[in-house]
Amino acid sequence: MLLPRILSAIVMAVLFVCAVFVLSAANFIFAMAGVVVLAGWEWARLSGVRNQLGRVLFAILIGILCFFALNLSVHEMSLYVSPILWGVALYWVMRYPALLFWQHVLSRLLFGVLVLVTTWSALVVLRQSDDFFVWVLLLMGLIWGADTGAYFVGRAFGKRKLARFVSPGKSWEGVAGGLVLTQIGLVVFSVLSGFSLAQWGMLSLIGLLTSSVSVLGDLTESLFKRHEQLKDSSHLIPGHGGIMDRVDSLTAAAPIYVLLLSLTGWL
Repeated sequence: MLLPRILSAIVMAVLFVCAVFVLSAANFIFAMAGVVVLAGWEWARLSGVRNQLGRVLFAILIGILCFFALNLSVHEMSLYVSPILWGVALYWVMRYPALLFWQHVLSRLLFGVLVLVTTWSALVVLRQSDDFFVWVLLLMGLIWGADTGAYFVGRAFGKRKLARFVSPGKSWEGVAGGLVLTQIGLVVFSVLSGFSLAQWGMLSLIGLLTSSVSVLGDLTESLFKRHEQLKDSSHLIPGHGGIMDRVDSLTAAAPIYVLLLSLTGWL
């Protein structure tokens, strides 16, 4: 399993670099729509849709909604749904395994629609920015930094479980380690960018919220997988599971990150 995992990681890294630095804005938007459509197919499985036709139809619905969101110019407005959306997700994670309305297939499908469309909308808004390359790399740095810091600090010092019933391997110490690592990165970024103290403070707050909610994105997918007794969202990526297993943190972080950057006037 190690070789397929390594090869898949290399391919994903190359595709990411090409998407960010090679594709035109229109092609990037189209490519990201393809990603969320595939993620939609997986989300239907996480939502309890048993038949393949139902999963395909849900994926097609995601693609149609993305198309209309862009053409009706409501993709930016959809980002304002994100704080409510992830507030609901936080409540679900905190209350699990209590039997709540989220367990209904339609509830999970509706949640998936909002998650995937707002994720795609955030990437569209980000791509339209003059400083797209800087902001998208910073976003990925925040997500990867939070994940990397949490992994190593959690393994070394983790004792207090973050969400015992949802993801037993995660700890509060790990989360703290990830947040500290991202803040160190933001200090370096702010110095290199020549930011003032006020700008650094604002960016630090955005980074803290983005990194924190990225953890929630991971936990939310884990909650759905645990409920459906699934190890991975699919087997599309050899050695890595599915699309959702790779972008679960992004689905939460991207909309919040882009919304905050927009509100501060940086986008």
